[in-house]
Amino acid sequence: MWALLALTLLPGREKIPGAEVFSATMQGLHVVVTRPRATGKVPILFEVAWLSCDSVEQPKGPEDGFTQLIWDLAAHYATFRVDKPEPCSELDFDHELAAYRTAFASLKELDFVDRVYIVGFSNGGGIAPLVTDKAAGYLVFSGWYKTWLEHMLEHERRRMHITGVSEAELNDKMKQYATFYDLYLNGRQTPGAVLKNHPQFKPLWSDEPARQYGRPAAFYWQLQSLNLGRAWSAVDAPALLVHGSDDWIMSADDFALLAAALNARNPGSAEFIEWRGLDHGLYTRGKKADPALTEKVVTWVRAH
Repeated sequence: MWALLALTLLPGREKIPGAEVFSATMQGLHVVVTRPRATGKVPILFEVAWLSCDSVEQPKGPEDGFTQLIWDLAAHYATFRVDKPEPCSELDFDHELAAYRTAFASLKELDFVDRVYIVGFSNGGGIAPLVTDKAAGYLVFSGWYKTWLEHMLEHERRRMHITGVSEAELNDKMKQYATFYDLYLNGRQTPGAVLKNHPQFKPLWSDEPARQYGRPAAFYWQLQSLNLGRAWSAVDAPALLVHGSDDWIMSADDFALLAAALNARNPGSAEFIEWRGLDHGLYTRGKKADPALTEKVVTWVRAH
């Protein structure tokens, strides 16, 4: 057990090969910390997690490719994960970001850490530089870079396409979605309020009147207000950007644009990979992880 200023690390519930696992409660936040069994100072991977309220702690074993990757990397590096504050279902983005920043500030208390890398998954892959722009490097997977409105419009188009909506009908619906999401995200109206004033859009919406994907409408208003281009422009560290070829949730074009922007400012600093066969959660179609991805991350961190 380590007793630190803000963290008292106790044995954790996960059993990760090659790593010691600890958990802690810090200012109401549930934290999971690991370090490889090797002695001495090591880099630490600070996770900025996905959009959903699912816990980052998975004591029965990894339930997604994001967590599988962190487990695989835990034998090489220290890791730091933090659950969203409760009740997560009522949490807006500004308060979630504040929680990540609070957790990140506690890293200075860990005496076995020599440098910090940010690892962002899904929504966390977009907002990673907002947690800190001073990390040693950024490894982001399945993330976003454009405005949230653009992301949602592209997401709806891909979703309809894979469900078999005809091109003609898709074109008509995208015109409606453009107005709907503008009123929702830029107009800061709840989806229910938009539908009340525009009942013709009701076939577009299957989620709750004041929520989407389990989070309140305010969460997405705040995402739309972000300028990720400005956030990433403050980053001088190298970045590894990975998008799965089977990921229809997020657009590979976002990472291509981000890589181009980073490399234009600092040539060679960003590497973008469209990883063949992986879905949004970094699993193959057989719901397995690709060990080559772990090898790539280890090689990349060693080189940076």
